[in-house]
Parts: sequence; C-alpha cells; structure tokens
Amino acid sequence: MNQIEHRSGQVVFVAVSFLVAFVISFSLLIRQIDSQSFLPGIEWKKQPALDIWFEADPPFVYQSMTSTETFLHQTNRHPLYVYFGVAPVKIMGLLGVPERLAVCLVLALSVGLYSAFFALTLLWTLGIRPLTWFMQALFFSSSSFVFWAGICERFPLGAATIMATTAGAAYYNQKEKMPTVAAVFLNVVSLSITITNWMFGLLLSLIFFKFKKAIRITIYTVLITSALWFLEGLFIIQFDSLIQLDSWSHKFIFNPYAGSVFNKLIVLLGHTIVIPEIHLYNFSGVTGIDTTGLLGVQHSSPGGSGALELSLSIAWAFLLILGALSWWANTTKTRFDRFLSFAIVGQVGLHLIYGTELFLYGPHIAPLLLLIVARGLGDLKRPTLRFALVTLSVFIPLLALHNITRYTEARALYMERYEAGKKEIVRTSGADSAARKRLAP
Repeated sequence: MNQIEHRSGQVVFVAVSFLVAFVISFSLLIRQIDSQSFLPGIEWKKQPALDIWFEADPPFVYQSMTSTETFLHQTNRHPLYVYFGVAPVKIMGLLGVPERLAVCLVLALSVGLYSAFFALTLLWTLGIRPLTWFMQALFFSSSSFVFWAGICERFPLGAATIMATTAGAAYYNQKEKMPTVAAVFLNVVSLSITITNWMFGLLLSLIFFKFKKAIRITIYTVLITSALWFLEGLFIIQFDSLIQLDSWSHKFIFNPYAGSVFNKLIVLLGHTIVIPEIHLYNFSGVTGIDTTGLLGVQHSSPGGSGALELSLSIAWAFLLILGALSWWANTTKTRFDRFLSFAIVGQVGLHLIYGTELFLYGPHIAPLLLLIVARGLGDLKRPTLRFALVTLSVFIPLLALHNITRYTEARALYMERYEAGKKEIVRTSGADSAARKRLAP
C-alpha cells in the first residue's frame, strides 16, 4: 500500500507541475498574443513587436508556427520545431480551432512539458519529500520561468528537450543500463531542436556507454534527424539546405556587448533566477537597424533596484554556494551527477562564447542550477537541512513577488514601445498616402 501511495504521490506531483505551468503560460499568452505577432500588410522591419524582449523575436516565431512557406523555419538546424509547431497548429485549424488559440495551446504545452520533465528529474534524484516541492516552487518563482512562460518564443520548447534528456539521465541512472533505443531517442530529441542542445544527448551517450557504442548512437541520431528534415518537405517549403550555416549568428560570437566573463556569469548564474532592473539597449551593437527601444538585463547589476532585490540576490547566492559545496563534498557521485556537472559547464562555456543578451538562455541553464542546489541540499544533515527549508519557505514567496513585479513592469515597458511603434506606422502610412495623392494626376 505504501508503494502505491508513493507512486500516486509521484503522479500527482508531475501532473500538478505540468498543469500549473500550462495554465500560467496559456493565461498569459492568450491575453498577449495579439501584441506578439505580425501586423498584416506591414514590412517586417517595421513590425512593432519585433526585437523588444531581450532580442527575442515573437512575430517570427508566430509566423514560423503558422506558415508553410516562410523562410523562418530554419529547418536546417531544428526540424522538431516544425513538427511541434506547424503540424499541430494546422491540424487544429482543420478541426476549427482559431489560429491564435492553437498557437497559444502549443506554446503553453511546451512550457508544461518543460515543467513536467523538471519535476520528473527531481523525483528520480530526490524522491518524494518536502524539498522536492520546495524546488518545484522555486522553479515556478524563477525569473526564467516567470518571463518566458508568457512570451511567444521557442526557448521553453528547447528547454523541454533539455529537461527530457536530463530526466532520462536521472531515470536510467537508477537502472543497470540504458537501452540503445532510449539513448538514440533522447539524442534525436535534443539535436532536432538546436545543434547546441545536442551537447546533452552527446553527454548522455558518453557517460552511459562505451566510446564505440556512443559513436554508433551518434550515427543513428544523425541519420534519423536527417530523415526528419527531409520528410518536412512533404508539408512545408524548405528554403535552406540541411547543412547551410547562418552568417547572422556569427555576429553573436564574442560580441563585445555581452561584456566581461564576470558580467556573463552574473547573468547566467544570477539573473536567470532573480531578475534585475531592466534597461534599454541598442541591439547588441549591431548596426544598420534602428532598434533603440529594446529591453535587456545584460548590463544590470544584482540588487541594483533596492533592498528586496539585493536581499534576494544574496539569498540565492547563498543557496547556490551551499548547495554546490554540499553536492561536491557530501553527495556520492553517480552517472547522473557527472552528466549534470558537465551539462552546466557546457552551457556556461557555450554562452561565454556565444550570445549577447544571455537572459535568452535562462530556461536552458536555470533548471540545471536548481538541480545542483537540490542535490546538495538533499544530502545535508537534519539541522542544516531544516534551516535550508526555512530559508526556502521565506525566499520563494518573496522571489515570486519580486519577479512577477518585474515582469509586470517589463510588460508595461513593452506595451509602451509596441503602441509607439503602431502609432509610427499609422503616421508614416498616412504621410505616404498623402504624398501619393499629391503626386497623382
């Protein structure tokens, strides 16, 4: 009976984690999707929703989920977006579901899966205990969840595939061996989102298999992913080849806007949990596009907006350091621990090289940091663990309040720039129309 109750508790935990994330994301998206998509008949460079949130591109993402002819699919790098975006949206359209509702459902589903896979990883590394619920609550309170749950972007889906691979590593860590089929599947899932996410699949193969077997898994992965890409041609028009490189991405390699190594670490390890004051910036120093009204956090200082933010930043630093030190000193290292540590090093190393507004990648790294904290706190002795739980019970609601307040302020700033962009479009359209009338015979 205890075993049945234990499993029932696990199912409830995962279901609640999924539903909370899905409902939050859907309720935000359904109210905001009109201000995050393309306005019809307007040139793409003049779209008011373009390049406001931390260099995110919601209008492009919306179009890539609804059009079968757009060049924005970028299927040479992440074909799973097409299967998870265009296909279900079009199928729902055939069933009479409005396009905007379908897009919101798909995006909210990716956020729900992101949360559910994180919950599964907690279960398979901690088990049912108060700390598990605290860490899931901390996940919901983090700035990486609060901000990206309501934005029309692909990062939560990419994070869901990362967490699926991580959950697979946690599950098979408890088993004698991992089936080759499971390893290939998790590799395909991670590679089909972005080639950088494939580091999780490759780490999984190298840690759980001998080198020769890992090579075979890699070959199977490339073949299956290539087949997925070719099959896309049956229902979308592919503008780019499978191996085409994106010259635009080169602008984000060692871009000076991202700042020093210390500055990047502050964003990756701190801002992804506690959002700082949001500032204006100019498209990471890339010239040729007038984007002076963008919102970012890359050059914000932790605790710069007041006592609450400073206290939360210090508390998060304390929890991260305490968890990491306890994990390093007390935890018996398993294959999962090696996977997790290399994954964090890989993500941090990648974004010390690539990226400008590194808050974009918060959903990829924040849950990994939370897992390190969870693993470390889970091995503390009872008096210290009790102190950590009390700290979390105070920290989490204050963090949620702070990050929600910051999100609300950022949303207001976004709408100011969005409405100003719409007014400018109306003004210039009116001026162009008047000029054409004057020139008419």
